Amino acid sequence: MPKAVLFDLDGTLVDTADDLGAALNHVLQSHGLPLCSAEQYRPMASHGAKGLLELGFGPLLANYDFGRLRQQLLNYYALHVCDHSQHFPGGAELIAHLNQHQIPWGIVTNKPYRLAASMLKQLPALSQCAILLGGDSLAQRKPDPTPLLVASYQLKVPAAQCWYVGDAERDIAAGNRAGMTTVLAEFGYIANTDQTELWQADLHIQSLMQLIAVCGTVSK
Repeated sequence: MPKAVLFDLDGTLVDTADDLGAALNHVLQSHGLPLCSAEQYRPMASHGAKGLLELGFGPLLANYDFGRLRQQLLNYYALHVCDHSQHFPGGAELIAHLNQHQIPWGIVTNKPYRLAASMLKQLPALSQCAILLGGDSLAQRKPDPTPLLVASYQLKVPAAQCWYVGDAERDIAAGNRAGMTTVLAEFGYIANTDQTELWQADLHIQSLMQLIAVCGTVSK
């Protein structure tokens, strides 16, 4: 078994796409622009405010104050961070499994810390998170491995004995650079154009329930 498991948040532990999409559409509507469908915004939900705004505004984004648009999106999202968001299937069971086997786990996300912390407060199954690092918790953020190394240090578990689970290329890159076993959540926010076979993840899973089965039998 891994000695510790670290997770990305959006697209890995929690399905946040509809709340993020609603925040994007709020901004688009306020500027009289066409709204984005779930089919459009879902693959971009792991790419933060920048990716969402680039999707919604396209070439028109150059005509706007990006910082102001980003703040408008984040302000709306902060008020609706968990209107629709919920654990991916198997999430609660996986967390219970880790807790039962006394395997510490934490979250390393590029989401701003205050938004991630707000979400954790509204999802009781995540209350035993041993460490939470947001995209603004350190000077570095994924794909830089530093946040993962800091998390493993705080958990007092060598990086080589940690697993990192994520759904984006930067997640796998950060985990590989940190020397962790990397697990690609293929059920997450992955676009049809993403070439996941080039990301060099150690394991690929189709559900969080699957991770329960493999974590006791596979090691790096």
